[in-house]
Amino acid sequence: MKINSDFFPLTEVATRFVNQLAQCRRLNISVLEASEHHVLLELPYSQDIIGDPDTGVIHGGVVTTLIDTASGTSVVSAILAKYESLEISPTLDLRVDYMKPAEPDKPLFAIAECYRLSANVAFTRAIAYQDSVDDPIAHAVGSFMRISPEMVGEEFRQALMGESKSTGEQILSKENTCESITPIADAFAADDLNVHDIVKRAIDLNDYSYLLAKVPYTQFIGMSVNRFGDEMVFKLPQKDDNIGNPILPAIHGGVIAGFMEMSAIVQLMVFMQAKKVPKIIDFSIDYLRAGLHQDTFAECKITRQGRRVAHVTINCWQTNRKQLIATARAHFLLDQ
Repeated sequence: MKINSDFFPLTEVATRFVNQLAQCRRLNISVLEASEHHVLLELPYSQDIIGDPDTGVIHGGVVTTLIDTASGTSVVSAILAKYESLEISPTLDLRVDYMKPAEPDKPLFAIAECYRLSANVAFTRAIAYQDSVDDPIAHAVGSFMRISPEMVGEEFRQALMGESKSTGEQILSKENTCESITPIADAFAADDLNVHDIVKRAIDLNDYSYLLAKVPYTQFIGMSVNRFGDEMVFKLPQKDDNIGNPILPAIHGGVIAGFMEMSAIVQLMVFMQAKKVPKIIDFSIDYLRAGLHQDTFAECKITRQGRRVAHVTINCWQTNRKQLIATARAHFLLDQ
């Protein structure tokens, strides 16, 4: 789509910012519009980001990644327009309410605005949709910590402002040579097993790779799980494609959220011996510290399980369980 820079003057800067993020390049997220008032992003549909193989809908973690990216980009754009300076603002917290599942084989869009800039915090709101913004897939509000422009770094600043040809060439090179994504083969296609049978087999063998193999998005980010008695520990391995902050570097906040959301889904499926995949209703995450580019772990607690709705809390850490990098809570619909 060709953008008229007279109407959306920050589109090029926003595009360069999004292209700096490895996870966004791998998802093929593109910037359609960017101004001081809003940012509009597009995410194409692919088999690799499916969350429910029975319906083909996009995983909620991918929706969160798109929303988080759009919101963060809107902060960058608003600060640049108002103060003529560049700041990289990490996510403090994000709440996503899911209105309905995204339809398969359609692109997903996210429009976000930074509606308030204080001295230390930027506040955003965003909508993810497909056919019309008036028919949303999800609605979100978030807050982002403002960091001094000196923390951006000269190389990153030049890349965003288009002053460094070599950096731009490196970005294109990374995008073109990025590892190709091969859809994960359905490990149980030949057996024609249903969800309940898959969960039961995973429990019997204490091998949850069977279960995770059914969800392409888990392979996309590389997550795994081990069970020790009644405790399940989920792992997100160090993976270059999951980077969202190339300066530290650090994992994309949306990837962390998607990892935690999927951990909660698997926990529910195993302990309920589910017959269907739980559907996300809402997801709220607080980021406590940067998720550095290293192995990351999560554990879940089912705090309430009713007949139709379950509430799950999720904690995420890296080197020390007592030093959490994020904590989240979510509601899931069980009876469908």
